[in-house]
Amino acid sequence: MKRIILSIFFYLLTALFLGSSVVQAVPLSLDQNIKAIQAKQEASGAEFFFVVIGDNRDGAQVYNRLVNRAKAFNPLFILNTGDFIREGQAFEYDSYIKQIAPVDIPILHLPGNHDVRYGSEIYRQYVGDLNWFFDLGDFRFIGLDNATGKFTEETVAFARKKLTSQKICLVAFHRPPAIGRWTVHAMIDDQKGGRGAEVMALIQEAKVHMVFLGHIHLYDEMLISGTHYIISAGGGAKLYDKYNFGKPEYGFVLVRVRPTRITHQWVPLD
Repeated sequence: MKRIILSIFFYLLTALFLGSSVVQAVPLSLDQNIKAIQAKQEASGAEFFFVVIGDNRDGAQVYNRLVNRAKAFNPLFILNTGDFIREGQAFEYDSYIKQIAPVDIPILHLPGNHDVRYGSEIYRQYVGDLNWFFDLGDFRFIGLDNATGKFTEETVAFARKKLTSQKICLVAFHRPPAIGRWTVHAMIDDQKGGRGAEVMALIQEAKVHMVFLGHIHLYDEMLISGTHYIISAGGGAKLYDKYNFGKPEYGFVLVRVRPTRITHQWVPLD
């Protein structure tokens, strides 16, 4: 009888450990962080906050301060829009993992051009898929890859399949579309194969509420065909104060999601 009791005890202990590991936020692991977010949201209720930040390469101290500031809002997760390391080397990923390991908030990453400078293989090994999505109730979060400056056929097909007006879609990709004032530092023009207009047409058709971007190291917004396109790239890299638009300052976008309304605000570091 004693042996049976001990066996049951160890079985329950193992099950508890395995069950908790499934929803534990793991640095850089896309799949594990999505599971952690979904588990947290089920426990927290319908309303939640999340933080959008990007381009933190070469700015570890600033990024750490921003993450600590974000904690005050108790966000469900942090969305990093890319360029979180400098050259895309494995040792840089290892160093970044050590940096974010103490953070008790799930962080979802998108590939930036610096993260995949020598190809996407290392990124896939450390993070996961280049394109991803997940649902939280009526809301769908979609990450698209344009780190090389264009949307590939794979990414366009993914966007066409996952974007839908049946959900409230929130989309993110690293490089802003080559439109208006952003053309100074954006993705490749459509005439050269960028395919930005194609994806933006899908975004418009799905009535996407917000698109989150990085790459231009500042904060700026455009309302394009009814969708808010928001650059949040003040994560720690050297700011771009050479352009006559936006706010070249460190900070993040704080998004509040409620069943009937989504709002956002820029939160500067100081």
